[in-house]
Amino acid sequence: MFPALRRAINRFLPAHFHDPLGLARRLVRSGHPAARFAMAAALGGVIAWPLDRLLEPFERRRYRRAPRPSRPLVLVCGAPRSGTTIVALTLIRYLPVAYFPNLTSLFPRSPLTAMALFGGVLPPERRPLENYYGRTAGLGGPNDALYVWDRWLGPDRMTVPSRLSPEQIAAMRRFVGAAEAFFGCPLVAKNNALHASAHLVAEALPEARFLCLEREPVALAQSLLRARLEIHGADTIAYGLSAPGARYAAADRVLESVARQVVFHERIAAAQRARLGPDRFRTISYEEFCAAPAPLVRDVGAGMLGLDPSAMMEGPAPYPVSRRPYLPPDAAHRLAELLDRVRAESSPSSVSGR
Repeated sequence: MFPALRRAINRFLPAHFHDPLGLARRLVRSGHPAARFAMAAALGGVIAWPLDRLLEPFERRRYRRAPRPSRPLVLVCGAPRSGTTIVALTLIRYLPVAYFPNLTSLFPRSPLTAMALFGGVLPPERRPLENYYGRTAGLGGPNDALYVWDRWLGPDRMTVPSRLSPEQIAAMRRFVGAAEAFFGCPLVAKNNALHASAHLVAEALPEARFLCLEREPVALAQSLLRARLEIHGADTIAYGLSAPGARYAAADRVLESVARQVVFHERIAAAQRARLGPDRFRTISYEEFCAAPAPLVRDVGAGMLGLDPSAMMEGPAPYPVSRRPYLPPDAAHRLAELLDRVRAESSPSSVSGR
């Protein structure tokens, strides 16, 4: 596939897609509104491309005039399928915060200018919690804005940068400052793989705080296996960020492959927490959040963002956690054994894949 077309599709469809025609068929068969909207947004992005380029000089002017970032910023991250989407959507729904809507994905070069021009016509809506692999429906639905992060972290989302240049740091700070000035309130953003680059982003944005989701490992591994089939059409291709060199697996080593992916993310989170400290890099249990989401909403709103409690909506009731197994019991038991074996290996995987 042509690189330009691949980059265009990556803005709208689930990350690290494989076999785009097959993916399109699976999205249609899913019947999920967010899946169908992702396909419509891909077409909309192609149509909006000339206008996006036309607006880019005005966007750059916003960055040049932007004040320094000063508001707290919450970044939700973690392994794919770990619950990052439901946490981010809950914070956006129940707190008076800003976020990047799907509208901006049609204008990756000029997202703030597009919001200034067209944001006022977005239909009023409660921020949706329904999503399809992190994708929401409607132009006003929250978006991961990966196209923005690609500016500084690179377009290859399977590679973690080793450093950010002074120019990249300055550009990131200008963008965040411009976003703060435009929205006028704290920002909540989600990017799963951001935890692998958290130390770099934390240095560039001292105001940033990270919420990293963790999920029961066997359940996470089974959800990743299901995602491999539903997104890639093959369980031999890793879904999302994986250990270096572990993007593809032999057919007879699929369980080991997904076990290594889970442990890879465990080690990333542990390393970042040790590096940044729990005040800046906080790990959240997906299961505990679902059992009691309201306390986290209050804690993030008042503790991390400094919001007036009277301005916050009452947090939601507990969310159900799917307990339906994806694997038969013997395979799930084998997976648990593989997780223990990988953790026991003496040399942890290096973090060099984004």
